[in-house]
Amino acid sequence: MPRRQDDPQVTDLRRYRQARDAARRRQPRPGAGAPRPDTRLLGGRPRAGLILALVILAFAALTILPMLR
Repeated sequence: MPRRQDDPQVTDLRRYRQARDAARRRQPRPGAGAPRPDTRLLGGRPRAGLILALVILAFAALTILPMLR
């Protein structure tokens, strides 16, 4: 049975799926280019805690050692 091209009830699913897939490929994925926010307290650097501890110790040494003399 030949398909009638002018019947609005007849849908070519292959063309519909191709058009849908092409539209999806054109749209950028949400968050694809944007960096993810880092939710850790000290950021994404693995040694940030160590560096922060060294800075606090150096500051404490600079303030406490002169008072001991």
